Amino acid sequence: MSDEYNNKDNNFSFIQEQITSKKKSRWKRMLLSLVWTIVLGCIFGVIAGVAFCISVPKLNGFLNVNKDKKTVEFPTMSPDDEHKDNTNPDSGGLTEENKENTEGNNGQDPGNENSTGGENTNEGTAGEQAHNPETVVIEKFIPATIEDYSNIYAELRSIANHANRSMVTVTSVSKGLDWFKNEYEAIKVTSGVIVADNGAELLILVSLDKIKEANSIKVTFFNSIEAEGALKSYDTDLNIAAIGVKLKDIPEQNRKDIKPAKLGESFALVVGTPIIALGNPNGYVGSMELGAITSKGNSAYITDNKIELFNTDINDNKNGEGVIINLKGEVIGIITQVLKDEVNENVNTAIGISRMKKIIESLVNNQNRVYFGIKGIDMTADALEKAGIVSGISVTEVEPESPALEAGLKSGDIILTVNETPISSMNSFYNIISLYEPKAPIHITVKRGTKNEAKDLTLDVVLEKKNN
Repeated sequence: MSDEYNNKDNNFSFIQEQITSKKKSRWKRMLLSLVWTIVLGCIFGVIAGVAFCISVPKLNGFLNVNKDKKTVEFPTMSPDDEHKDNTNPDSGGLTEENKENTEGNNGQDPGNENSTGGENTNEGTAGEQAHNPETVVIEKFIPATIEDYSNIYAELRSIANHANRSMVTVTSVSKGLDWFKNEYEAIKVTSGVIVADNGAELLILVSLDKIKEANSIKVTFFNSIEAEGALKSYDTDLNIAAIGVKLKDIPEQNRKDIKPAKLGESFALVVGTPIIALGNPNGYVGSMELGAITSKGNSAYITDNKIELFNTDINDNKNGEGVIINLKGEVIGIITQVLKDEVNENVNTAIGISRMKKIIESLVNNQNRVYFGIKGIDMTADALEKAGIVSGISVTEVEPESPALEAGLKSGDIILTVNETPISSMNSFYNIISLYEPKAPIHITVKRGTKNEAKDLTLDVVLEKKNN
């Protein structure tokens, strides 16, 4: 009995032991969750990006967003281009007019009196002179009257009124806090000029310093229609900015009266040519000044470029802004206050529009512009001869942290070529580098003078994006 009882005790387990796997630590579980979250986020981002790329164009087309928007271009013709157009390369250097005259001789020598054509011509001329005596024109002196003088001004006023359809009043509002933490509003008013209509917006040029810090921009057109404007791009060297006004914010019945200005040419300006200044040339918005061009050929060297200037005899005002138009109503200049030097500090100065067209294109289209990072000057014929070169530009300053500095360019170097294209002026230098995009590598050849000798160097420069 006792043995049976003992056997029962031996078969009974008071404690049962079970072996389990070791639990994962807390930080490993968190790391695993984080990894899965990142993976799922990446998958979601890829799917969302693909869906966005597919759906946005169709959605924009359905909503008619930017459907009619187009790139703005301002064609221009330099004096060199005009000379090339007047010369037919297939005519041995003859212009079209000279070619026609040459063909009109039918192979006869115009100076040969013994030719048959020459004899017939002489006989015909003698006969005509015998039967048609010379007519004597009697001129009658008619004095000009006050009415004639008034009519001249009426014509000038008509030109200005038509051009003013392209002018706008720009009001910017900037908010801030004074010394006592009270909020205030600073209001600046200036003039702008409509330069283009890209199908979605009216694009306007205005002075940068009047709208750069603005919290809001209001544009008032000549017919008193108001709309909100938005800053698109700007250039600090020139103190100009491009703002856009959406066409949908302008009542449709008023759009037809608003016209972009026509940009003329400033290459062929002649001293003494009459001009009209519009905008706020005397400091008052909506004012007009009459005058004439008094000097041309001045220049201002800015970063990577050269800007052409001209002066007029209208009264200068430190707050004066606006545009200069010719008697065709075309814009030929933009009044500037920042590019004056000591010589023309108190003279009305304007930027010639022809060299500005490419810059205006990039601003209104909000395109990336390249940055090289130098200031230079054109070299005179004597300087070129002394350096023993045919063409080049002299570097006067290399800007800090610029691509030019990183490439090893120094002040005093002479840039000879860019990607094997000869450089003859700062304008040609700017035109060539503008053909490239930011991050594009270019090769430049420079002549560097030392105490003992001058040597040619090849430098590799990686262009950067110009930060306005």
